[in-house]
Parts: sequence; structure tokens; C-alpha cells
Amino acid sequence: MTIRELHPVGRTYLDLATRLLQDARITDAEDGIWEAADVQWWWRVDRHPDPESQSFWLDDGMPVVASVFTKWNGWLGCDLLGTSAAIEANSDVLWRHVESRFRDRDVSMMIRDGDEERARAAKRHGFVATQDVTMIAWMDVGQRPKPSELRPGTRIQSYAGGRHPVGRRSGPEVARRLAECSLYRSDLDLAILDSDEVVGYALFWADPLTRVGLLEPMRIEESHQGRGLSKALIAEGLDRLAAAGCTRLKVMFDPSNEPARRLYIGAGYVPKATARTWTRSPGT
Repeated sequence: MTIRELHPVGRTYLDLATRLLQDARITDAEDGIWEAADVQWWWRVDRHPDPESQSFWLDDGMPVVASVFTKWNGWLGCDLLGTSAAIEANSDVLWRHVESRFRDRDVSMMIRDGDEERARAAKRHGFVATQDVTMIAWMDVGQRPKPSELRPGTRIQSYAGGRHPVGRRSGPEVARRLAECSLYRSDLDLAILDSDEVVGYALFWADPLTRVGLLEPMRIEESHQGRGLSKALIAEGLDRLAAAGCTRLKVMFDPSNEPARRLYIGAGYVPKATARTWTRSPGT
């Protein structure tokens, strides 16, 4: 196999990352951490204009693996993308890219618990394991909850333009950024309203190739929590993912957040794996 290295930017980066993660998910139903929809959600923050931030290795024009840095607020996220077998086979070139970039910045990487080889490599390159753990949970679509009845004055609606509910936390450009993503669908971009006030939102992603439906992000405003709105929003979104052809449903959450844990497990998600954050500080 002859592999060539490429440093794509902008939409080319997004298209390659999407394809790479879709291929990885098709290869293994539960391996890895991220879905293609995850990198599309990250697009709102970093459109990857810097070719030094990402290296892809392609075989006959098809992405095999990638090492990607995503610029968040004050820190960098680093991810190795591809199947576990491909990442292992191309470990040297991937970690060389990680080692040579952004030594002056705090960098974080998520590694699945139990992936001892990647953990050892991370240690060799200055990363240290933290106590920050994320739960990866799955559900077969047939196990989804039935839609909940909403009380009078409360309704769920799709995003129809204008100010986006996520904009308060993700910036005024979020609607335009989402519209640039191939997996984004406005009919799966839901808000829950109480007396015409938006009190929560959830964005559901349907991947037609992998048939995985992802929930990311979700929020109910504090003043309206504890009223069953989260349950109703999830049930509606999962029903729409089923109608979109998804057969498997996924969510990731902080297992130390007990309300979130109760919500997602109560909805039918089954914890399958955990991933831990590893960090590298300047000078290490």
C-alpha cells in the first residue's frame, strides 16, 4: 500500500474527516470514540484553515488515518482518526505529527480505557492521564422510548431560521456553520418551548451511511429542569432518527453527572465503554 500525506483545509478537511470516520464506523460497529457527526459539530468552532493543524494519509485517494488538532478556547484537542488497526499500523507517522505540532500549547486527547497501546504512546509523547472520563453509550433503535405527552403550552419544534438556540453558547455564526455540514438536518435540530420561550434544545445527527444517530448537544435551561422536558425532547428526537433510517443510537456523557446519567440510561442508552482525557502541557 502506497500512502501519501495531505494537509487539507476548510471544507476539504471536513469532507475527508467525515469520510474517514464513516469508514471506520462501518468497519467496526462500536470501536473508537467519535462519529462523523462529531467533527461536523466541531466545525462551528474551528474550520481548520491552518494546514499544519491536520495531516491525513490517503491510499488511492481514500483517507486511511489522520492526526487532527482542533482549536478550542484556550486549548487544543488532538485526535487520531481511523480504525484501530489502521492507527496501529501507521502509529509512527501519526505520533510524529502529534510530537511536532503545537508544543507551546495545552493539548488534550481522549483515549478509550483499555487501549493500552495508545496510552503507552501518549505517555511517551508527554501526555498524562486525568480523572476526566466520558461514557460512551449505545441503544438499538427498537429500544427507544415512546414519545412523551407535553403539558399545555409546551411544544417541540424544528429550527426554522433566525436566531439559533445554541447561538448563546456557540456564537452568532453557529446556524451558518451547521448549514455547511453534510450531515446536518434542520428537522433534527430541535428546541422545546414553554409559552413561546425557548427553554431547551437538542441536536440529533442522522448518518445515512453508518445508520448511526448521534445526540449532541443537549441542554435544558436550569430554571426549567426537573419537569420532564429532557425526556420528551430525547424521545421526539430519537423517533425522528428512526424515521431517518438510523438503526443504532449513540450519546456520550460525563458519568459523574448523576442527572445526565439517570436521563440517558433511563431513556434506554446502554453504557458500552469509557474514554479518558489525557493532557500535554508546554515543555513536557
